[in-house]
Amino acid sequence: MEEIRDDYKFLRIQDAFKALHLHVNLIGVIVELGLSNGSDCSRTLKIVDPWHSGSGLPVKFVARTIGALPRVESVGDIIFLSRVKIVLINRKITALCNETSSSSFALFNGKHGVDFVPYQSSPKFLMREQDKNFLSNLREWMITYKFEDGSCCFTSLKDIKEGECSNLSCLIVHISKVYKDRWYIFVWDGTEMPPCNILVKSERLPLCVEPEMLPTYMLRKFPTFGSVLRILVDRVSEKQAIHCLQPGQHVKLLNLFFQVNMGLWNATFTPSTKMQYTMIRELQAFSPQRMYGEKLSSRWNPIARCISPSHSGITGVAHEDAPFVSLMDILTYHNVTAKFRCVVRFIQVYPRDVRKLRDSHGNIKLLAILEDATARIHASLYAAEGEKFFGCEEESDEEALVKKLNRLLGGEEMEQVPRNPPWVQCCLFSFYKHKMDQWGSRRFRIFDTWINAS
Repeated sequence: MEEIRDDYKFLRIQDAFKALHLHVNLIGVIVELGLSNGSDCSRTLKIVDPWHSGSGLPVKFVARTIGALPRVESVGDIIFLSRVKIVLINRKITALCNETSSSSFALFNGKHGVDFVPYQSSPKFLMREQDKNFLSNLREWMITYKFEDGSCCFTSLKDIKEGECSNLSCLIVHISKVYKDRWYIFVWDGTEMPPCNILVKSERLPLCVEPEMLPTYMLRKFPTFGSVLRILVDRVSEKQAIHCLQPGQHVKLLNLFFQVNMGLWNATFTPSTKMQYTMIRELQAFSPQRMYGEKLSSRWNPIARCISPSHSGITGVAHEDAPFVSLMDILTYHNVTAKFRCVVRFIQVYPRDVRKLRDSHGNIKLLAILEDATARIHASLYAAEGEKFFGCEEESDEEALVKKLNRLLGGEEMEQVPRNPPWVQCCLFSFYKHKMDQWGSRRFRIFDTWINAS
């Protein structure tokens, strides 16, 4: 079989699998994007065409510099490949595009009706008039195309396991860069991550994975039900790959590693992590919607839950008629001051020593970290509401207080680990400490809630 030299001929991908050691020209849709391993200037992806829409043909790019590698804006874009060599890499037929040879490439937007100008191309690439027809036909085919890779099974966030790798089909809610050049990708699939056992004794637990909680105006873009997972990105090669991710985009991430730190889930990329194509109808199914119910009294948050979450019954509240809301509902509520009813876990309280529970005036003064599937917050308990909460008078013995706190915290002793705090209902109200900075000084306090007799 002679080497294919006709620069005006595109080979079908199904035929490329039979062209080992030959140089060929290909055009295809990018359905999977790998991350650079950071040790060399290389990148991998997979392409399909109307004649081969299975798992796709792997394409490996090798360049002198990272800047010469393809910068794919979106999985689902189209790539032209000129004079790439069909080789065997790890026993897989692969198209090799090497900058040091005569290979070249061009990247085009995959959306139907967009112009025919590549958003990135090799210096050697030359666009021809007849290429526009190939490009137009591929874009039209993509409207009804369904990518099926039988090797990939996807896990919901509710089913993730610590210390394991899984594939995740999710919506990108937010991407942010923090200090020390670390990035966080916030993703959501509408389900709730499993609650974690508390494994630390004395260290104060953080409210979030990122160094500081995002400001309210950003949190208002988050869904208020289901868990938002933070994916940590700190290696140079990973940062270069995530430029194609945007908030509101539905993406399939393969081989994410899931872990827990300080009782908070997070994930990281692995050397085998890839991004995979998502169909248009899958995008439509992943539109995060805030859940609104009937309007309540103006004294209460007007966001209602369609389904009341279950709780242990350890606590009681004075407002059984109020709907349940999530902590993210509370954080993003449009008024600074309001009243809420929620189901949460008390994962930590201060002070830990019950002998220090009362201030110099004899008032109960406690700060708790509350959590649900959507967020963590600080909430205080003070004075008369504290007496009501514990159902005790000032002269009550310390042993009774300790037992009640232990029930809340899910252990025989406050310092016991691991602990699995129970779900309890409570009422919260929000207030501000400084009139000139109401949102910046917004706080939460527990009220009209008590621990039931055991």
